[in-house]
Amino acid sequence: MEPMANNHRLQAVQQLRELILCGTFAPGERITEAALAERLAISRTPIRQALPALCQEGLLVQAGNRGYAVRRFSQQESLDALAVRALMEGMAARAVAEQGASAALLATLHACLGEGDRILASRSLDADDEQAYGAMNARFHRAIVVAANKPILTETVDRCTVVPFVSPVNVVFGQRSPTLAYDDLYYGHRQHGAIVSAIEQRDGARAELLFREHANTQRHSMGI
Repeated sequence: MEPMANNHRLQAVQQLRELILCGTFAPGERITEAALAERLAISRTPIRQALPALCQEGLLVQAGNRGYAVRRFSQQESLDALAVRALMEGMAARAVAEQGASAALLATLHACLGEGDRILASRSLDADDEQAYGAMNARFHRAIVVAANKPILTETVDRCTVVPFVSPVNVVFGQRSPTLAYDDLYYGHRQHGAIVSAIEQRDGARAELLFREHANTQRHSMGI
């Protein structure tokens, strides 16, 4: 595949993945090449190549002759994926803490903490704030997982994050009230600070435990 064509395919995969993970397409909804090409303003060829890739990731399932639909996940599957993700991220945090975090990693983590502080400075969060916090949250979690330098661990986390409500990008889940949404984000952000402190102190056991506790905060956000 030519480099340009491959770039278009990867772009289509990324854009479609984000649309599915953020709930733009409902579980069970049929996905057509023509509609996607129009929505993403790209040709049908990269769309045609992206759909099987997302099927392999577990986000889509085959539906009919050469068709695809958004995969349905049960509540238990979401909980199981969240538990596995927390376990893997806890292992990553422990490894990073015990081997000693690089200055670059610590700079990234502290930048995330600072950004979260700015977002949460006002108790009135809008959709842009939620999106910004979700992006920051994903960078925070990803930085620690990548720093552990354990490919099988990273692959497992990636597999879990295709399940609804499990990706760090998703942080609110349609809370019952804005106050509850803010409280969960604020508490989760405080946990981020504690995780960074444990990593800096090279306390691997505490860093791992904190990540598992962090998953309970996300579970509460899911209303389960």
